[in-house]
Amino acid sequence: MNFIKALLILVLFSCGTTNTEDLNIETEQPNQEIENSKNGESPIDINPNDWILDTSISDEFNTNSVNLSKWINNPNDWGPWSWEPDNTYQKEEVLNIRMRYEEHSARGFDMFYKSGILRSKDTITYGYVEAKIKGIHTFPGASPAFWLYSLGSELDGWGMRKNNEGAVRYCEVDVVEMLQANWTKENGISGPEVIDSNLHTVVIENGKELWKRPGGYPELTKTEIHTDFDPRDDYHTYGAEIAKDKITFYIDGKKTGEKKNVYWHLPMHVTLSLGLRYPHVTYQNCPNGKDRCPVPEKATEEGFPTEMKVDWVRCYRKK
Repeated sequence: MNFIKALLILVLFSCGTTNTEDLNIETEQPNQEIENSKNGESPIDINPNDWILDTSISDEFNTNSVNLSKWINNPNDWGPWSWEPDNTYQKEEVLNIRMRYEEHSARGFDMFYKSGILRSKDTITYGYVEAKIKGIHTFPGASPAFWLYSLGSELDGWGMRKNNEGAVRYCEVDVVEMLQANWTKENGISGPEVIDSNLHTVVIENGKELWKRPGGYPELTKTEIHTDFDPRDDYHTYGAEIAKDKITFYIDGKKTGEKKNVYWHLPMHVTLSLGLRYPHVTYQNCPNGKDRCPVPEKATEEGFPTEMKVDWVRCYRKK
């Protein structure tokens, strides 16, 4: 009996369980069927002896088709574009995520682009995640992203999304968003060397849901990196360690930023996607209370289709 108890404690620890009573959330994940872990083909550079590869949320993409036992490629749509499963495919041992020009109507808008996404079926709370990615040739226009986020419906079902003061309702860790063409009054449109590794969360404050994002809470959430390379030219490895006390970002094994982990203690899905950006999206004067909408006068077939390429994604948990 003592052996069984010890084994259960070990399993819960490896799944990222922690006590966060000060945040009024519970992070014990529901039972999931996790494949046996093993060492990766090319171990991470960040204390590799401390980690075990979790194969349920890792993929070498070396088969002829997407492994739909691990990944979802047709989630509910959001934003001023649509997700289509045929925009994610594997070829020559590489995952391709494509965005193409295709006029259509959805969610009350005339839209012009369809794109691809992969989201893991399983989740991770704490660990080290990394992916080897090559950016798209089109710039500006779309942003290749490797990120993690929680799903409200799941959290509700697990009893993990509370309504009390200080409760965390949503967690997102953007390991990398590249080629975003961010605009500032001082510098204009940023170049392809600017890479973002940001955090997002929703917290109950003063009885209401409050989004905490890079624009309003830069010290808490924003990490902007200026690289000495163009991410369109070659593959680079983008990683993040999500620990109970801090979140640390890496590119090619070198630390690029660090934030205190105040809120990011919920199970999150590993995600690879290609989202529409400037000049095809606006956050100004959108109808029906939407936070962003298409820019019809900027829609063009030039530069599309365009594809991000992913050699592999590997996610590790502490031994």
